[in-house]
Amino acid sequence: MRATSSIFTLFFIVLAMLGTVKIYIGGNINWLIQIMLLLAATVTSLAASHLSTGQTLLVRLSRLGDYKPMLLGWLLFMAGIAAASLANHGLGFYTLAKYLAFMLVLAMLVVISPLTPKLLEKSLSTALIVSLIPLILLALFRQTDAMVILGDGRMGWLASWPGVIWKVGAFVWPFAVWRCLKQPHIHNLLLAFSAVLVMALDGSRTSMLWLVLVWGVLAAVAFACKVHAKPVRSHLGLLLLTILSFSIIQPVLLNWVSGHYDPLISQLFSETKDNGNIINRLEETDITPSNESTADRLVSGDNTTRLEMLHVGWQHAVETFPWGGGFGSTRVMDFGASSVIHMTYLQLLADDGVLALVGYLLFLLYPLFRGVRFVTSQRELFVERFDTMLCPLSTLTLFLFMGLFHPLSNELTEWGIILAALAIVVTHVSRRH
Repeated sequence: MRATSSIFTLFFIVLAMLGTVKIYIGGNINWLIQIMLLLAATVTSLAASHLSTGQTLLVRLSRLGDYKPMLLGWLLFMAGIAAASLANHGLGFYTLAKYLAFMLVLAMLVVISPLTPKLLEKSLSTALIVSLIPLILLALFRQTDAMVILGDGRMGWLASWPGVIWKVGAFVWPFAVWRCLKQPHIHNLLLAFSAVLVMALDGSRTSMLWLVLVWGVLAAVAFACKVHAKPVRSHLGLLLLTILSFSIIQPVLLNWVSGHYDPLISQLFSETKDNGNIINRLEETDITPSNESTADRLVSGDNTTRLEMLHVGWQHAVETFPWGGGFGSTRVMDFGASSVIHMTYLQLLADDGVLALVGYLLFLLYPLFRGVRFVTSQRELFVERFDTMLCPLSTLTLFLFMGLFHPLSNELTEWGIILAALAIVVTHVSRRH
């Protein structure tokens, strides 16, 4: 039963990472599928307990009692959204139902006994494979109908669009790098390579900053703790994989998909088909590729829209202080389409006011603080605890980091991973720690 519960939980996390699936099956159906997976995981986990169902629920849910500030933060967050909605004729009130459902999801994740850091690592690694392998195959075989290529060269596919697919690589990157720094075995290097390749193919500037920051911090931790097995080999291997992904694979694959045929290939086609039918078909499907490589976006990317978002967001926050203008009310034009502010904290302040912003930060920062304190409280256990808790704590850190450059989501596909990480901290770091 425990193994069955783990499988259902793994599917829940993988589906949460494949966030754009909801576009094709519908948002409501996507929610239903994920809730059903969690219910199945919860039921099978309870069935595996030697205690009665009531006793098991009482014992496991009592762990949330150690995290009263976190729960208070969530209540403040909800109260802020409600206050902003009441002050603005009900605008954004519907989001309360979704955020209330998140607490049910968190409770179920806390009840699921096999939810461990290792299971989260395994689930994220599986999601990485599910995201990356189809993208590579679709690109190699030029199945562009199943791919999504943005005008600036960012690549994804129907189940993991650009802007979404990089996140799975970013979530995997910390524990993949840590494994390489400890033991640069081939399977650890392959995991790190897959993570960095996904980030390179998407080309998110947020992911590039995250890549560098994580690498630097983990290198410092490994050096301080003297856990390096072969430091030169580890860093050289990671450096080569990063250069290979950003400077060779991404631009070559993009040009291949975009229709830049090698002259020799075109010549061979001409020699084998006199009527020119194949050449005509190639010319018809040829599209103009972006001249930008992923590496170029970090240096020369256009920040005009982002700066406009910050300006409008701050102006709206001042005008609607302290209650906000209602969820989703602060918007700017982004390439001809209306868009919310791409900065979670300013978006919350402008839309839902001070109360919601304080609650949101308390909800995420308190468990992160508890987790970090648990890792650092005993020097002799630091490496062991750091190794165990790296995945959930880095997941929470990345989510907070993404908030600097991306808007707040009210979808379970976005929050599923975060709630899983929170549940792991709650169940592994009790009051005695």
